[in-house]
Amino acid sequence: MLSKSHIMDLVKEEEVVEILQELIRRPSQNPPGNEKVVAEYIYEKMKHWGFEPKYVYKPEPNRPSVCVVYRGSEGKPRLVLNGHIDVVPEGDLRNWSVPPYEGVLKEGRIYGRGACDMKGGIAAAMIAAKVIKESGVKLRGDLVLQFAMGEETGEAGTKSLLEEGFVGDWGIVLEPTDLKVMTAEKGLAWYHINIKGKPTHASRPELGINAIYKALKLISAIREYNDEIGKRIHPLCGKNICTVTMIRAGTKENVIPESCWLAIDRRIIPGEKIEQVDKEIEEIIRKISGEDPEFKCEWKRVMLYESAEIPVNHEIAEVVRKNTKEITGVYPEPAGTLGSTDQRNFINDFNIPAITWGPGWEKSHEIDEYVEIRKVVDCAKILVLTILDLLK
Repeated sequence: MLSKSHIMDLVKEEEVVEILQELIRRPSQNPPGNEKVVAEYIYEKMKHWGFEPKYVYKPEPNRPSVCVVYRGSEGKPRLVLNGHIDVVPEGDLRNWSVPPYEGVLKEGRIYGRGACDMKGGIAAAMIAAKVIKESGVKLRGDLVLQFAMGEETGEAGTKSLLEEGFVGDWGIVLEPTDLKVMTAEKGLAWYHINIKGKPTHASRPELGINAIYKALKLISAIREYNDEIGKRIHPLCGKNICTVTMIRAGTKENVIPESCWLAIDRRIIPGEKIEQVDKEIEEIIRKISGEDPEFKCEWKRVMLYESAEIPVNHEIAEVVRKNTKEITGVYPEPAGTLGSTDQRNFINDFNIPAITWGPGWEKSHEIDEYVEIRKVVDCAKILVLTILDLLK
């Protein structure tokens, strides 16, 4: 039987680079939802390596996800490695210094849309599974690989895979964290608010009600609310945030606007419930209405990702920290995610303790997105060690 060090030697940088480049060279922008080309590549590659991949055609029949179960002798425990195969659109190509879908290799980095978020993590998971299989090591538990559609647009790709039975005792969501172990993440709620006015000719504004001016009262109140809730701090995820992010109003230059539409983004620290947040938004509106009888609006919450958290010292977090230190020499301090990931599906929907952890960091969604090759190789090696620790 090969030693751990010999198994580590099976992780080849050139193979990691090849897989990641091939993933990047298959554009999978979402919107509109072009994941299929990457799903087909992963399916065929895993099949070629001797695995038994499966397509999952939920929630969208034309946008499959892919799952692989590498079975151990006892079928338990189970470790799930999760990644999403969609990427955000590349934007204006003229702003890129390299082609976004060629996987350009330069100065120890691979460039391209999705390199950081999160095809680097997907490549690492694929290579880790291949190395475990090639090594001939006998696992007791099952290794489950999830390659999910629809994360970038908040669709139920990962949730559908969990519903289909691709579950485990632990989960690792391979989003870019610079190999920091994230045991908590913020939630988010989006609110749409439509403030009503009364239109009239702009030459006689006193005859109407300017919806933009009424909206200013709400915008000012939201800024004060943001300062207030910002005093509530989570040790890993930081402070609450509430921001007006969109505004639409007016039909013509000489018409007093009859409505003003706002979008509000509320970031929610772990421990806070959405019912509390809804009440706070409602109270802001109620207070303005009480002070100004002309203030009329309709509001609704249109999106919710609940926050998620597991204990900082949970087994899955401690094992990955230990192995990260072994490979990189750096012990990751406890950390939390400021955004939202599919980690919440594991923790909140299926009670599966999960961390967010993977290669790459601040280049997600940016022009000239890239990931450092060394970080992806390190990620693959750390995953191999973690698989051995938990499933052998």
